Amino acid sequence: MLQPLTHFGQLSIDTFVKEYWQQKPICIRNAFPDIAPLIAADELAGLSLEAEVESRLIENQGDITDWRLQHGPMQDADFAKQRDYPWTLLVQGVDQYVPAVFDFASKFRFMPAWRYDDIMISYATAGAGVGAHFDRYDVFLIQGEGCRRWEIGQACSSTSPLAEHNDLSLLQDFETIESFDLEPGDMLYLPPLVAHRGVALTDNCMTYSVGCRAPSFSDVIGGFADYIGQQLSPDQRLRNSLEAQPPGEISANDIANLRHIIAQQLTDENLAQWFGSMSTEPKNPALDISEEAMDSSELANILVDKYGVIRVSEGVRIAYTWQGEGGLTLFIQGAAIPCPPQATELAMALANKLVIAVEDLAPLIAHEASEALFLVLHNQGWIYFDDE
Repeated sequence: MLQPLTHFGQLSIDTFVKEYWQQKPICIRNAFPDIAPLIAADELAGLSLEAEVESRLIENQGDITDWRLQHGPMQDADFAKQRDYPWTLLVQGVDQYVPAVFDFASKFRFMPAWRYDDIMISYATAGAGVGAHFDRYDVFLIQGEGCRRWEIGQACSSTSPLAEHNDLSLLQDFETIESFDLEPGDMLYLPPLVAHRGVALTDNCMTYSVGCRAPSFSDVIGGFADYIGQQLSPDQRLRNSLEAQPPGEISANDIANLRHIIAQQLTDENLAQWFGSMSTEPKNPALDISEEAMDSSELANILVDKYGVIRVSEGVRIAYTWQGEGGLTLFIQGAAIPCPPQATELAMALANKLVIAVEDLAPLIAHEASEALFLVLHNQGWIYFDDE
């Protein structure tokens, strides 16, 4: 079964959270002492050929102003091309397509699922990099194969000047404060807004980048406002009393009326419904997660055999919230599913564990309501049976 980490190497997760998370960078040697390659280079290249997969290829030819960025889908010719200069292939969301990468991501479930974004994997030749830049979210950089030098620089912001380039958002100025050469199993953690630059020191340099979601305040306020706007009737309109006031004045009562209308919508239930749906919206709506339909008799046969596991499908986002007397609502791929009491244990187990042994499934679907929920989730392709 999938288990979140309790330690990065010798560093406990508790210590990491208290002393480093969103505070300062840290390089942890041998954070993953038994790490094995999650994907072969040719398999990564094969993913980049697919139209639904987000990928980029950066060629470091000449001065930084001459660096070339190419967006996928790639072609076979892109990898057969002879180059006498470094290059990097970056493939986003590999955890959506490769079970081993999806399972690796579960190690980071010491943080809420809604904070997790995806795993990007980069392949680089010696000397290649993507230039000095900063991210507005937390990132864990794990060395999978080869060796990469990471330089950590200054704190940045939206006002930090960028270099002149049509396609790449790279820093104009970079001040190296620390430098680390990462070997397989080493990890560098970076909080938001910290400048960094990575350069491959070897060919076949593979880096796994675990990115965290960090919605901006504008995303939160704008998204919630859009959600509420869709719930309200166009018949609901502003009103006012014709109190004595100059015609050109927007009065204090007018403002108070606006505040009251907005406050009426700022309920925990509204916020939970919006945030649950927003945070579980599919990262890649084009991802094919269809599954052959199952009925009650087929499910019963699986339970009798008692082998294999039920897995949440790769690329599926799932979470839940308790809403007072409303009980538990399961959010999955942007859908909100109110769960009857008999189905709450199943919903919680799927959202918290992602993988359930078939032998442990029977008590979770003993009631017809929980069985119905299971079949709905399965037949949507959001969960599947794996006999391996």
